[in-house]
Amino acid sequence: MRLYTVHELSGATANGDGLEFVHEGFSWTGLFLGPVWLAFYRLWLALALYLVAMVLLVSVIEAAGLGSAGAVVCLVAFQFLFAGEANEIRRRALSRRGAREIAIASGHNLIEAERDFFRRWSGPSIVAGAAPSRPQPDETLPPLMPGAVWPRRAAHDDHGVLGLFPKAGG
Repeated sequence: MRLYTVHELSGATANGDGLEFVHEGFSWTGLFLGPVWLAFYRLWLALALYLVAMVLLVSVIEAAGLGSAGAVVCLVAFQFLFAGEANEIRRRALSRRGAREIAIASGHNLIEAERDFFRRWSGPSIVAGAAPSRPQPDETLPPLMPGAVWPRRAAHDDHGVLGLFPKAGG
């Protein structure tokens, strides 16, 4: 089973426009075609940082005199690192654009994950044109006391019970 996080952009419609499904885990396309993958998803800042990192890595490899075998190992390691984080880069870019993560869907492929999600979905939660609001603190909880870490046990509550059992030995 593959997991996908579902992100809702502001202005999402009831027919599913404005929803993005992002795969959880390793990106094989990102491993073999890193810059193309970034350009496909229009992650321009990440593409610029990727190219700068590659130039810096190549210059460090040349300055260190690692040779061709060392250079290949370093560049392949960099590609694996990028491919492992590629979908997280995409998730963060969606978050910066105002998208909210609203669900997790699963399936053997993207189509099954979409079916799983739309079977449970009740419609868009972000009103078109409205910026996502920050969650407000719960008014029913008491305010935190500065310096208080854990409540102390009362002196008469020393009956040796540890865990969820109501009586010792139970």
